[in-house]
Amino acid sequence: MMMWDCRSWEGEVLETGCYTLTCKFVAHFQNFSCHITGVFAPNNYIERRIVWDEISAVRGLMEGPWAVCGDFNVTRFISEKKNCRRRTRGMVEFSDFIEDMNLIDLRLEDSSFTWFKGDNQDMASRIDKFLIFEEWDDSFSNIKQIPLQRLTSDHIPVALQGGTWNRNKNYVKFENWWLGTAGFKDKVKEWWSSFNFQEWSRSETRNLGYQRKKLLSQMAELDEVLGDRILTEEETIKKTALFMEYEELIKNEEISWRQKEGDKNTKFFHKVANAHKRFNNIDQLMIHGELTEEPSRIEEEIIDYYQ
Repeated sequence: MMMWDCRSWEGEVLETGCYTLTCKFVAHFQNFSCHITGVFAPNNYIERRIVWDEISAVRGLMEGPWAVCGDFNVTRFISEKKNCRRRTRGMVEFSDFIEDMNLIDLRLEDSSFTWFKGDNQDMASRIDKFLIFEEWDDSFSNIKQIPLQRLTSDHIPVALQGGTWNRNKNYVKFENWWLGTAGFKDKVKEWWSSFNFQEWSRSETRNLGYQRKKLLSQMAELDEVLGDRILTEEETIKKTALFMEYEELIKNEEISWRQKEGDKNTKFFHKVANAHKRFNNIDQLMIHGELTEEPSRIEEEIIDYYQ
């Protein structure tokens, strides 16, 4: 299975094999396109030869940057597998395939393994990775693969990083999920007089990205502890609580993204705004038994009423 964010990428499935799926991606906001082949290899070196054949077969169809990624179910070197003492035939064949295809096996930053098993993680290996072709260097000067935070899976997600994404500054927008934030309504009353709304929206304590990084960092610390010993009961409870908090944060991020997706549809957004404007507009008012349409009188009466 391969998924992508259609807000940023246009994807097209090109080839489907027994163990591979090859897609073409075109960026919406950058002059960039690439091919990705996703792999889920069998845990048998003879059957894995089908994977190597499938990847080799689509090589001639590719132009520009191409990456092969996924769960290869095999390592290249002894150092990539915990407690491994010798190279197996499958490991040698995998390494030969990479070299024959002129693929680049990028070093994994800040981690030695991507798969773990057992309460004490006594079994671990680096079976998940990105393999890239040299064309990536034409578009990225510092491309690397980095591990992400592992949650419930026994695999660590791996991301291919080509550099920082610079975003233009934008004005503050109301986020629907703020309504469920503790103390928000009281803050609105305070901001109504202080005009401090934009400062709050940028505050780290209310920033979803900041909260997500903080939670992932705390869970990563517990994972490091788990690498050395079994977690205490208190640490296990803390990890569960962090995961539940992370799930709630992800829900808020989804609400935020759905709202932003609607905002991008300018025609729809203005139709909704105009409908609200028409609904809330007071074009006539009964004042002391007399119906008036004069804006100044209507405004004066409303002000007097609320004073």
